[in-house]
Amino acid sequence: MTLRLTLSFVLVMALACTGVSWTLYRALSHELTWRDDITLVNRAEQIRQLLLDGAKAENLPLYFNRMMDTRQDILLIHSPDARSISVNHTGVDPSLLDALPSLNKPDLETIAKRDIAGTQLSAVRIAALSYDQPVTITVARLSSERQYMLEQYRDNSIMICIIAILLCSALSPLLIRNGLKAIHALSRLTANIDSRGLSQPLDEKTLPIELKPLGSALNIMRQKLDDDFTRLNQFADDLAHELRTPVNILLGHNQVVLNKERTIDEYQQALANNIEELEGLSRLTENILFLARAEHNNILLKKEAVSPAEAIGNLIDFLEYEADEKNITFATACEGTLQADRILLQRVLLNLLSNAVRYSPENALIHINTWMKNGETVVEVINPGAELEAPDKLFNRFWRGDNARHSSGYGLGLSMVKAIMELHGGSADYRFADGEHIFSLRFPA
Repeated sequence: MTLRLTLSFVLVMALACTGVSWTLYRALSHELTWRDDITLVNRAEQIRQLLLDGAKAENLPLYFNRMMDTRQDILLIHSPDARSISVNHTGVDPSLLDALPSLNKPDLETIAKRDIAGTQLSAVRIAALSYDQPVTITVARLSSERQYMLEQYRDNSIMICIIAILLCSALSPLLIRNGLKAIHALSRLTANIDSRGLSQPLDEKTLPIELKPLGSALNIMRQKLDDDFTRLNQFADDLAHELRTPVNILLGHNQVVLNKERTIDEYQQALANNIEELEGLSRLTENILFLARAEHNNILLKKEAVSPAEAIGNLIDFLEYEADEKNITFATACEGTLQADRILLQRVLLNLLSNAVRYSPENALIHINTWMKNGETVVEVINPGAELEAPDKLFNRFWRGDNARHSSGYGLGLSMVKAIMELHGGSADYRFADGEHIFSLRFPA
């Protein structure tokens, strides 16, 4: 990571230095060229004005030497009737300027430019009068000094850029490692975490502002892991307790039977009792495996259009004898269809209806209603009863309404209801109102 960031910084530095240097070089070149061109036009106008003011042409080289740099400037004055005057110490052949047009009002756009051995030559020719005689004034400038200045600037810029890139290459790893110290410290803290330290959150105040979101996310993860470990430990304890009871029963029955000789009927009865306990263990194992697969979405649903009225009607017939013992009646108001796995839906409804029958008082009325709400199909099972002490634990594994081990079953029914509803993309809810337990199943459209 340090190497990649260093290379990125060096690349950004190289691009920035190149861009800045090139931009400044171009700006300086345009500025110097503009100044040279302005000087060239102004000097030509000044020389023409001197001639108009009565100065002699042969005296103009003296003025020219004061106004211009004779090492790179050229002055040519041509007169048809008089001797031509030339000031040229640049080594440029004056004949190269013979083709220039004579202008009355020169400007920056009319300056002629050409390349002389890699150096730019700028020239302008204007018409003037000397003692009422027509003359032409040619002023030219060889940009050798400007070119030298630009070359020096370019070389210095390249040198500065190279030094800056080298410094960036040397200092970036040190700065990056110093900046990554917080990440290394956070990594060490994370690597040293075990199940006993999950309850202790990281101190986000000691982290730099850039790492505070990561620290917050790690604390959330630690809290979730801590909750998962707590549930796992509780599940292991509950599972051990649930398994210990039937195993002890089996062990006790067999020890009693083997204490003395028994009749065939007594042995058969003992085997029947063992089978009953083993069937309970088998159901417990199947339910636990189902919950484990449901948590990992490892169950394939066969969704189809199911009529809740038909499914509930079949289950009411199935629970008829158990309900008659307590003189319990059912009131249904079901309509429409819902998309669900038929077998798992029956399992959910059977758990809710059997619990409603089991925990309702005698002569109770159990309501089963279905309706559509916000595109969802809602199924409600309502039965009277006493308020629970810990309703938030109702869907926990191995938890029973009386929070004891005396009632039948293993306390997995409602946790299976919740798991099956989550497999369908829905939810299972509970609330207590007006002396009634209300279980709601929400199936998505």
